[in-house]
Amino acid sequence: MSRLVIIVVAISLASSGYAHAQAQVDIAARENEEGKDLMFGGRYAEASAKFRDAVARVPEAKYFFNLCTSLYQEGKFGEALTACNAVEKNNPDDKLHGKTTKLVDKIKVEAKGQGIDLQPTGGGGGDQNLTDPAHVPDGNPNVTGPTGPGPTGPGGTVPTGTRPQQPYAVGRPPTQGLFTGSAPEHNYTWSLGVDLFGGGANIGQPGVYGTASGGIRFKGDYIVSPASRVGVQGYLQITNIGAGNGMSTTAVGNLDIFDVGIAAYKHLCVGGRLCLTPLGGVSLAMMDPNQDQGTGSQTFNYAALGLRGEINASFAFGSRYEYVLQVMLGVNYYSRVLAEPTDGISPTAMDLGLDKGGPAGYFGVGFTYRFNTPFGQAPFVTLE
Repeated sequence: MSRLVIIVVAISLASSGYAHAQAQVDIAARENEEGKDLMFGGRYAEASAKFRDAVARVPEAKYFFNLCTSLYQEGKFGEALTACNAVEKNNPDDKLHGKTTKLVDKIKVEAKGQGIDLQPTGGGGGDQNLTDPAHVPDGNPNVTGPTGPGPTGPGGTVPTGTRPQQPYAVGRPPTQGLFTGSAPEHNYTWSLGVDLFGGGANIGQPGVYGTASGGIRFKGDYIVSPASRVGVQGYLQITNIGAGNGMSTTAVGNLDIFDVGIAAYKHLCVGGRLCLTPLGGVSLAMMDPNQDQGTGSQTFNYAALGLRGEINASFAFGSRYEYVLQVMLGVNYYSRVLAEPTDGISPTAMDLGLDKGGPAGYFGVGFTYRFNTPFGQAPFVTLE
Protein backbone atom coordinates (compact mmCIF):
# COMPACT_ATOMS: atom_id res chain seq x y z
CA MET A 1 0.00 0.00 0.00
CA SER A 2 2.77 2.43 0.90
CA ARG A 3 4.48 1.74 -2.43
CA LEU A 4 1.29 2.60 -4.28
CA VAL A 5 1.02 5.85 -2.34
CA ILE A 6 4.59 6.73 -3.25
CA ILE A 7 3.91 6.06 -6.92
CA VAL A 8 0.75 8.18 -6.87
CA VAL A 9 2.55 11.03 -5.13
CA ALA A 10 5.44 10.85 -7.64
CA ILE A 11 3.04 10.93 -10.59
CA SER A 12 1.18 13.83 -9.02
CA LEU A 13 4.38 15.81 -8.46
CA ALA A 14 5.58 15.12 -12.00
CA SER A 15 2.24 16.19 -13.44
CA SER A 16 2.16 19.36 -11.39
CA GLY A 17 5.74 20.11 -12.39
CA TYR A 18 4.91 19.62 -16.05
CA ALA A 19 1.79 21.76 -15.72
CA HIS A 20 3.81 24.51 -14.05
CA ALA A 21 6.47 24.39 -16.75
CA GLN A 22 3.84 24.47 -19.47
CA ALA A 23 2.18 27.42 -17.78
CA GLN A 24 5.50 29.28 -17.79
CA VAL A 25 5.92 28.56 -21.50
CA ASP A 26 2.45 29.88 -22.23
CA ILE A 27 2.96 33.01 -20.14
CA ALA A 28 6.34 33.69 -21.75
CA ALA A 29 4.82 33.38 -25.22
CA ARG A 30 2.03 35.77 -24.26
CA GLU A 31 4.47 38.28 -22.78
CA ASN A 32 6.55 38.09 -25.96
CA GLU A 33 3.54 38.83 -28.17
CA GLU A 34 2.52 41.73 -25.95
CA GLY A 35 6.07 43.03 -26.12
CA LYS A 36 5.99 42.98 -29.92
CA ASP A 37 2.72 44.91 -29.94
CA LEU A 38 4.32 47.53 -27.69
CA MET A 39 7.32 47.72 -30.04
CA PHE A 40 5.07 48.42 -33.00
CA GLY A 41 3.50 51.20 -30.95
CA GLY A 42 6.87 52.77 -30.17
CA ARG A 43 6.65 51.94 -26.44
CA TYR A 44 10.12 50.44 -26.20
CA ALA A 45 10.67 50.57 -22.43
CA GLU A 46 7.40 48.74 -21.80
CA ALA A 47 8.31 46.24 -24.49
CA SER A 48 11.66 45.59 -22.81
CA ALA A 49 9.86 44.83 -19.55
CA LYS A 50 7.68 42.27 -21.33
CA PHE A 51 10.65 40.60 -23.02
CA ARG A 52 12.56 40.51 -19.71
CA ASP A 53 9.65 38.71 -18.12
CA ALA A 54 9.57 36.25 -21.02
CA VAL A 55 13.28 35.38 -20.74
CA ALA A 56 12.97 35.10 -16.95
CA ARG A 57 10.31 32.44 -17.42
CA VAL A 58 11.72 30.67 -20.49
CA PRO A 59 15.29 31.63 -21.51
CA GLU A 60 14.84 31.02 -25.23
CA ALA A 61 17.09 32.62 -27.82
CA LYS A 62 14.22 34.34 -29.63
CA TYR A 63 13.10 36.16 -26.48
CA PHE A 64 16.64 37.42 -25.84
CA PHE A 65 16.78 38.60 -29.45
CA ASN A 66 13.60 40.64 -29.07
CA LEU A 67 14.93 42.07 -25.80
CA CYS A 68 18.15 43.05 -27.56
CA THR A 69 16.11 44.88 -30.21
CA SER A 70 13.92 46.79 -27.76
CA LEU A 71 16.91 47.82 -25.63
CA TYR A 72 18.66 49.08 -28.76
CA GLN A 73 15.61 51.16 -29.61
CA GLU A 74 15.78 52.64 -26.09
CA GLY A 75 19.40 53.61 -26.65
CA LYS A 76 20.60 51.15 -24.00
CA PHE A 77 23.42 49.80 -26.10
CA GLY A 78 25.34 48.02 -23.33
CA GLU A 79 22.32 46.07 -22.13
CA ALA A 80 21.34 45.35 -25.72
CA LEU A 81 24.71 43.73 -26.45
CA THR A 82 24.40 41.66 -23.28
CA ALA A 83 20.99 40.42 -24.42
CA CYS A 84 22.32 39.62 -27.89
CA ASN A 85 25.20 37.74 -26.25
CA ALA A 86 22.61 35.64 -24.42
CA VAL A 87 21.04 34.71 -27.77
CA GLU A 88 24.25 32.95 -28.75
CA LYS A 89 24.31 31.06 -25.45
CA ASN A 90 20.82 29.63 -25.93
CA ASN A 91 21.24 27.61 -29.13
CA PRO A 92 19.78 29.85 -31.85
CA ASP A 93 19.18 28.34 -35.27
CA ASP A 94 21.27 29.51 -38.21
CA LYS A 95 18.74 32.15 -39.29
CA LEU A 96 18.52 33.71 -35.83
CA HIS A 97 22.29 33.53 -35.45
CA GLY A 98 22.71 35.54 -38.65
CA LYS A 99 20.12 38.12 -37.59
CA THR A 100 21.79 38.50 -34.21
CA THR A 101 25.21 39.03 -35.77
CA LYS A 102 23.83 41.80 -37.97
CA LEU A 103 22.01 43.37 -35.02
CA VAL A 104 25.21 43.40 -32.95
CA ASP A 105 27.02 45.13 -35.80
CA LYS A 106 24.26 47.73 -36.03
CA ILE A 107 24.39 48.40 -32.29
CA LYS A 108 28.15 48.92 -32.41
CA VAL A 109 27.91 51.27 -35.40
CA GLU A 110 25.19 53.35 -33.73
CA ALA A 111 27.11 53.50 -30.44
CA LYS A 112 30.32 54.49 -32.19
CA GLY A 113 28.48 57.24 -34.03
CA GLN A 114 27.45 58.63 -30.65
CA GLY A 115 30.98 58.44 -29.25
CA ILE A 116 30.24 55.42 -27.04
CA ASP A 117 32.84 52.68 -26.81
CA LEU A 118 31.39 49.19 -26.47
CA GLN A 119 33.38 46.10 -25.67
CA PRO A 120 32.51 42.42 -26.19
CA THR A 121 30.22 40.97 -23.54
CA GLY A 122 30.06 37.68 -21.77
CA GLY A 123 33.77 37.13 -21.42
CA GLY A 124 33.54 35.84 -17.90
CA GLY A 125 35.21 38.83 -16.30
CA GLY A 126 32.11 40.89 -15.86
CA ASP A 127 30.20 42.97 -18.32
CA GLN A 128 32.49 45.34 -20.19
CA ASN A 129 29.64 47.48 -21.50
CA LEU A 130 29.72 49.72 -18.44
CA THR A 131 30.28 53.43 -18.71
CA ASP A 132 32.85 55.14 -16.48
CA PRO A 133 30.79 57.85 -14.78
CA ALA A 134 33.82 60.14 -14.98
CA HIS A 135 33.58 59.98 -18.77
CA VAL A 136 29.89 60.40 -19.44
CA PRO A 137 29.05 62.27 -22.67
CA ASP A 138 27.67 65.74 -22.01
CA GLY A 139 23.93 66.06 -22.10
CA ASN A 140 23.24 62.37 -21.44
CA PRO A 141 20.36 62.33 -18.93
CA ASN A 142 20.32 58.56 -18.60
CA VAL A 143 23.49 58.07 -16.60
CA THR A 144 25.03 59.43 -13.43
CA GLY A 145 28.29 61.31 -13.63
CA PRO A 146 29.99 64.69 -13.67
CA THR A 147 27.50 66.15 -16.17
CA GLY A 148 24.46 64.58 -14.59
CA PRO A 149 23.12 64.10 -11.08
CA GLY A 150 25.41 62.67 -8.47
CA PRO A 151 28.34 63.84 -6.36
CA THR A 152 31.23 65.58 -8.06
CA GLY A 153 34.49 66.95 -6.76
CA PRO A 154 36.72 69.79 -7.84
CA GLY A 155 37.00 70.14 -11.58
CA GLY A 156 33.98 67.93 -12.18
CA THR A 157 35.67 64.69 -11.07
CA VAL A 158 34.03 62.07 -8.91
CA PRO A 159 35.64 62.12 -5.44
CA THR A 160 37.45 58.98 -4.37
CA GLY A 161 35.19 56.70 -2.42
CA THR A 162 32.01 58.31 -3.71
CA ARG A 163 32.06 57.01 -7.29
CA PRO A 164 28.54 55.77 -8.04
CA GLN A 165 27.93 52.30 -9.36
CA GLN A 166 28.80 52.14 -13.03
CA PRO A 167 25.74 51.83 -15.26
CA TYR A 168 25.49 50.15 -18.62
CA ALA A 169 26.58 52.23 -21.60
CA VAL A 170 23.59 54.33 -22.65
CA GLY A 171 23.15 56.73 -25.53
CA ARG A 172 20.45 58.49 -27.46
CA PRO A 173 17.71 56.32 -28.94
CA PRO A 174 18.42 55.77 -32.66
CA THR A 175 16.35 57.82 -35.04
CA GLN A 176 15.88 54.97 -37.55
CA GLY A 177 13.67 52.04 -36.61
CA LEU A 178 15.40 48.69 -36.83
CA PHE A 179 12.50 46.28 -36.91
CA THR A 180 9.57 45.63 -39.19
CA GLY A 181 6.02 46.32 -38.14
CA SER A 182 3.05 43.99 -38.22
CA ALA A 183 1.34 46.07 -40.91
CA PRO A 184 3.84 46.58 -43.75
CA GLU A 185 3.57 49.52 -46.11
CA HIS A 186 4.92 50.37 -49.54
CA ASN A 187 8.00 52.06 -48.09
CA TYR A 188 11.45 51.49 -49.56
CA THR A 189 14.54 53.42 -50.59
CA TRP A 190 15.50 51.70 -53.81
CA SER A 191 14.86 48.52 -55.72
CA LEU A 192 16.16 46.23 -58.43
CA GLY A 193 14.03 44.36 -60.91
CA VAL A 194 13.59 42.76 -64.31
CA ASP A 195 10.73 42.83 -66.86
CA LEU A 196 9.90 40.56 -69.77
CA PHE A 197 7.67 42.01 -72.47
CA GLY A 198 6.29 41.45 -75.94
CA GLY A 199 3.96 43.14 -78.39
CA GLY A 200 3.74 44.81 -81.76
CA ALA A 201 5.89 47.38 -83.58
CA ASN A 202 5.80 49.71 -86.53
CA ILE A 203 9.31 51.12 -86.81
CA GLY A 204 11.09 52.17 -89.99
CA GLN A 205 9.94 52.33 -93.56
CA PRO A 206 7.07 50.00 -94.49
CA GLY A 207 8.04 46.36 -95.02
CA VAL A 208 11.65 46.72 -93.88
CA TYR A 209 11.05 45.35 -90.38
CA GLY A 210 8.38 43.15 -88.91
CA THR A 211 5.49 43.98 -86.62
CA ALA A 212 6.25 41.61 -83.70
CA SER A 213 8.56 42.59 -80.87
CA GLY A 214 9.80 41.26 -77.56
CA GLY A 215 12.49 42.02 -75.06
CA ILE A 216 13.88 42.27 -71.54
CA ARG A 217 14.44 45.23 -69.23
CA PHE A 218 16.72 45.54 -66.20
CA LYS A 219 15.70 48.37 -63.91
CA GLY A 220 16.60 50.12 -60.69
CA ASP A 221 14.23 52.45 -58.82
CA TYR A 222 15.01 55.18 -56.29
CA ILE A 223 12.39 56.99 -54.22
CA VAL A 224 13.07 60.73 -54.26
CA SER A 225 9.95 61.67 -52.26
CA PRO A 226 8.82 58.94 -49.84
CA ALA A 227 5.83 60.97 -48.67
CA SER A 228 4.35 61.30 -52.16
CA ARG A 229 5.84 58.00 -53.42
CA VAL A 230 7.49 59.64 -56.38
CA GLY A 231 10.66 58.09 -57.74
CA VAL A 232 13.03 57.78 -60.65
CA GLN A 233 14.00 54.67 -62.57
CA GLY A 234 17.14 53.91 -64.53
CA TYR A 235 16.84 51.09 -67.02
CA LEU A 236 18.65 49.05 -69.64
CA GLN A 237 16.35 47.54 -72.23
CA ILE A 238 16.86 45.24 -75.18
CA THR A 239 14.07 44.95 -77.76
CA ASN A 240 14.04 42.67 -80.77
CA ILE A 241 11.81 43.37 -83.78
CA GLY A 242 11.44 40.65 -86.38
CA ALA A 243 12.48 40.84 -90.03
CA GLY A 244 10.24 42.41 -92.62
CA ASN A 245 7.96 40.68 -95.10
CA GLY A 246 10.58 40.60 -97.86
CA MET A 247 8.80 43.19 -99.97
CA SER A 248 11.44 45.84 -99.25
CA THR A 249 14.48 46.26 -101.46
CA THR A 250 16.64 46.85 -98.37
CA ALA A 251 18.64 43.75 -97.41
CA VAL A 252 18.33 43.76 -93.61
CA GLY A 253 17.31 41.27 -91.01
CA ASN A 254 15.62 41.82 -87.69
CA LEU A 255 16.16 45.03 -85.70
CA ASP A 256 17.68 45.05 -82.20
CA ILE A 257 17.34 48.16 -80.04
CA PHE A 258 19.39 48.76 -76.90
CA ASP A 259 17.92 51.51 -74.69
CA VAL A 260 19.71 53.32 -71.86
CA GLY A 261 17.00 55.34 -70.19
CA ILE A 262 15.68 57.22 -67.19
CA ALA A 263 12.05 57.58 -66.15
CA ALA A 264 9.92 59.15 -63.43
CA TYR A 265 7.01 57.40 -61.74
CA LYS A 266 4.47 57.71 -58.95
CA HIS A 267 2.90 54.90 -56.92
CA LEU A 268 -0.86 55.19 -56.46
CA CYS A 269 -1.57 52.56 -53.84
CA VAL A 270 -5.21 51.58 -53.60
CA GLY A 271 -4.94 49.87 -50.24
CA GLY A 272 -3.27 46.75 -48.99
CA ARG A 273 -0.82 45.17 -51.36
CA LEU A 274 -1.95 46.71 -54.67
CA CYS A 275 -0.53 49.78 -56.41
CA LEU A 276 -0.96 51.41 -59.81
CA THR A 277 2.13 53.18 -61.15
CA PRO A 278 2.15 55.53 -64.16
CA LEU A 279 5.63 56.09 -65.61
CA GLY A 280 7.20 58.25 -68.31
CA GLY A 281 10.77 58.22 -69.53
CA VAL A 282 13.33 59.05 -72.19
CA SER A 283 16.20 56.98 -73.55
CA LEU A 284 19.14 56.87 -75.90
CA ALA A 285 18.28 54.10 -78.35
CA MET A 286 21.17 52.32 -80.07
CA MET A 287 19.99 50.26 -83.05
CA ASP A 288 21.47 47.29 -84.88
CA PRO A 289 19.59 46.38 -88.08
CA ASN A 290 21.56 43.12 -88.37
CA GLN A 291 22.41 43.69 -92.00
CA ASP A 292 25.49 41.44 -91.66
CA GLN A 293 23.92 38.10 -90.79
CA GLY A 294 27.04 36.10 -91.60
CA THR A 295 29.17 37.06 -88.60
CA GLY A 296 26.49 37.10 -85.95
CA SER A 297 28.10 40.21 -84.44
CA GLN A 298 26.10 43.03 -82.83
CA THR A 299 26.99 46.61 -83.76
CA PHE A 300 24.61 49.13 -82.24
CA ASN A 301 25.93 52.01 -84.31
CA TYR A 302 22.71 53.77 -85.30
CA ALA A 303 21.40 56.12 -82.59
CA ALA A 304 17.91 57.52 -82.04
CA LEU A 305 15.90 58.98 -79.18
CA GLY A 306 13.24 56.96 -77.41
CA LEU A 307 10.21 57.91 -75.33
CA ARG A 308 8.54 55.46 -72.97
CA GLY A 309 5.10 55.58 -71.39
CA GLU A 310 3.75 52.87 -69.12
CA ILE A 311 1.12 51.99 -66.56
CA ASN A 312 1.68 49.00 -64.33
CA ALA A 313 -0.22 47.24 -61.60
CA SER A 314 1.81 45.67 -58.81
CA PHE A 315 1.15 43.17 -56.04
CA ALA A 316 3.52 43.31 -53.05
CA PHE A 317 4.17 40.59 -50.51
CA GLY A 318 6.69 39.68 -47.83
CA SER A 319 7.11 40.90 -44.24
CA ARG A 320 7.67 44.49 -45.42
CA TYR A 321 6.29 44.25 -48.98
CA GLU A 322 9.81 43.73 -50.29
CA TYR A 323 8.76 41.37 -53.11
CA VAL A 324 6.72 42.86 -55.94
CA LEU A 325 5.07 41.18 -58.93
CA GLN A 326 3.97 43.48 -61.75
CA VAL A 327 1.96 43.45 -64.97
CA MET A 328 2.37 46.37 -67.33
CA LEU A 329 1.09 47.95 -70.51
CA GLY A 330 3.26 50.47 -72.34
CA VAL A 331 4.76 51.86 -75.51
CA ASN A 332 8.23 52.89 -76.66
CA TYR A 333 8.28 55.51 -79.41
CA TYR A 334 11.49 56.01 -81.39
CA SER A 335 12.62 58.92 -83.51
CA ARG A 336 14.30 58.47 -86.85
CA VAL A 337 18.01 57.68 -86.58
CA LEU A 338 19.89 60.85 -85.65
CA ALA A 339 23.46 59.51 -85.71
CA GLU A 340 24.93 56.92 -88.06
CA PRO A 341 28.34 55.61 -89.20
CA THR A 342 30.34 58.02 -91.34
CA ASP A 343 32.97 55.60 -92.61
CA GLY A 344 31.62 55.75 -96.17
CA ILE A 345 31.19 51.96 -96.17
CA SER A 346 28.31 51.26 -93.80
CA PRO A 347 24.78 51.71 -95.14
CA THR A 348 23.04 54.96 -94.28
CA ALA A 349 19.96 55.14 -92.07
CA MET A 350 17.92 55.76 -95.22
CA ASP A 351 19.36 52.62 -96.84
CA LEU A 352 18.22 50.63 -93.80
CA GLY A 353 14.78 52.18 -93.58
CA LEU A 354 15.63 53.89 -90.30
CA ASP A 355 15.04 57.40 -91.56
CA LYS A 356 11.58 56.90 -90.12
CA GLY A 357 10.79 56.14 -86.49
CA GLY A 358 7.69 54.64 -84.94
CA PRO A 359 6.12 52.93 -81.90
CA ALA A 360 6.60 49.56 -80.26
CA GLY A 361 3.77 48.68 -77.88
CA TYR A 362 4.15 45.99 -75.26
CA PHE A 363 2.53 43.96 -72.52
CA GLY A 364 4.85 42.66 -69.84
CA VAL A 365 5.38 41.03 -66.48
CA GLY A 366 8.06 41.90 -63.95
CA PHE A 367 9.58 41.18 -60.57
CA THR A 368 11.16 43.72 -58.21
CA TYR A 369 12.95 43.44 -54.89
CA ARG A 370 12.86 46.48 -52.61
CA PHE A 371 15.59 47.67 -50.27
CA ASN A 372 14.95 50.10 -47.42
CA THR A 373 18.33 51.70 -46.70
CA PRO A 374 20.67 53.75 -48.86
CA PHE A 375 23.18 50.91 -48.78
CA GLY A 376 20.79 48.31 -50.07
CA GLN A 377 20.32 46.32 -46.90
CA ALA A 378 16.88 44.96 -46.30
CA PRO A 379 15.64 45.35 -42.72
CA PHE A 380 17.53 42.66 -40.87
CA VAL A 381 15.43 42.65 -37.72
CA THR A 382 12.09 40.90 -37.81
CA LEU A 383 10.89 40.30 -34.28
CA GLU A 384 10.68 36.67 -33.25
